[in-house]
Amino acid sequence: MVLVDYHIHSHFSHDSESSIPHILATCREKGITSFVVTDHYEVSCKDIWKDWVFDVQDYTKEMKKNSLLVGVELGWDGVTPINLDLTQFDFVLLSHHDLDEPLDQQSYVKYLERLNNLIRKIDVFHSLAHLDFPRRYHKEKEAFSKDTYDLLREIFKYLVQKGKFLELNTRTISIYGEPNPDIEILNLYKSCGGEMLTLGSDAHDTNNIGMGIKEAIEILKNIGYKYIMIFDGTWKFKKI
Repeated sequence: MVLVDYHIHSHFSHDSESSIPHILATCREKGITSFVVTDHYEVSCKDIWKDWVFDVQDYTKEMKKNSLLVGVELGWDGVTPINLDLTQFDFVLLSHHDLDEPLDQQSYVKYLERLNNLIRKIDVFHSLAHLDFPRRYHKEKEAFSKDTYDLLREIFKYLVQKGKFLELNTRTISIYGEPNPDIEILNLYKSCGGEMLTLGSDAHDTNNIGMGIKEAIEILKNIGYKYIMIFDGTWKFKKI
């Protein structure tokens, strides 16, 4: 099986463990033939994110030196100005990381309301990342309830209308047995006409590159999805 990983986030550096040659070697070992490194660039007014900004010029130079696509995970609070030319990236994965306390269904709704608002403020992105992200940090890993589904439908219909993708993030499969977003939400996306999906391991560490990708493909097949999106000069559907 050819594996696809479009969210190898490793907090890129030039040291041996997170360098591009090490990432390339790991992908070869794991049979991953289609991938994009998406280091994390956070645009936020909060000081906790100040270290999640990297040297774009250096990063781009390193990717191109290794004949790789230039990807980025853009984390955005929806308010702070984005002083970054997103058109310079081949793949932009849009994410939102602000959480409300306590984490419960009410805070899930607030998260989705912000997300629904911010995706309408930005056009230069390809895929929307880890949609039910707050669930990762809930004490009991409580899933989004049916009360959130009207908001989710609004988000999905907008993504479909604009030709944007939805990321199936596999990181949480090893944490609570389901991807971000979970199986019920993936069913909902399909019912809204959604069919364009990218896979991402959200690795953070080279040891985790590709983790959960095989399981995610099986989940998608069981739901009835037939394709994922890959970049091969242009974005194309790849049969799974």
